[in-house]
Amino acid sequence: MRNFLLGLALSLSLALGAAHVAAQSTAPQQKAAASRAEMPRAAAKRRAPASPPTLARIERSGVLRVGIAINAPWVMHDKQGRPMGYSVDVAERLSKAMGWKLQLVETSWPRLLAGLRSNDYDVVISGLSITPQRARFVQFSDALGAFDVDVVVSRTSLPEGGLAELGKLAQARIGALAGTVTAEVARGAMPTAQLVELESEDAAIAALREGRLAALVAEAPLPLALARAHPEQLRVLDGAPLARTAHGLALRVGDDGLLRVLNAWITFERTSGWLDARSAYWFEGTDWGSRL
Repeated sequence: MRNFLLGLALSLSLALGAAHVAAQSTAPQQKAAASRAEMPRAAAKRRAPASPPTLARIERSGVLRVGIAINAPWVMHDKQGRPMGYSVDVAERLSKAMGWKLQLVETSWPRLLAGLRSNDYDVVISGLSITPQRARFVQFSDALGAFDVDVVVSRTSLPEGGLAELGKLAQARIGALAGTVTAEVARGAMPTAQLVELESEDAAIAALREGRLAALVAEAPLPLALARAHPEQLRVLDGAPLARTAHGLALRVGDDGLLRVLNAWITFERTSGWLDARSAYWFEGTDWGSRL
């Protein structure tokens, strides 16, 4: 019996020793494998450093990239093809105040916010209306101002009357600039009409004057300016404006440092009177027409 117990103890001792040796030999292999697994992640972190905040990048490069799209009188082209308008003035004044070089990046209205989100530019300054739907994807500065949405109609299609009469026109084609709040306003105000969304303002005006549209929905002062320029063809629709919108500067969500700068600048220039003066020049006067 004693020999049996001694043999059993010896067997257990040998088994435990073998397990200990196996564990010791396996541990370095496991550590090595874990180390190898961590290497790609560490290398990836080194290869793809986090992007710096937009404000820090602007300060480092000294360049402010501003997205714009044609939308008179916020953004237009002068006789030499250079950008001009209220939004261009705002972008130039802002960049000068901050000591930044201005780079204007022109795009289309349907592409305007997509270009901001894909980092084609740092901020949109282009007469962009503030809406809760857009705020899901971008953040807005404080409002620069508020504007009416009006309708300019073809006298051939509607010699007289207002929105009710326009809505009764059979198969009326109502134009609006694609990607703008005016298109949504037109759709809601005249649900039975055929909404035609055009890519450019020039195309919309041409379609209206050529009779391919019964009316054009746009922000003031464009409808009144068109009616005054072509009184024999066009008139502003009778009655109150369809809607009223507020405009702001748009930037990417999370760019809080840049947002603080923009809001401080808006407050400063509203207090100085410069914003009101430029608004009066572009939206109440017509002297700028000679530059087109």
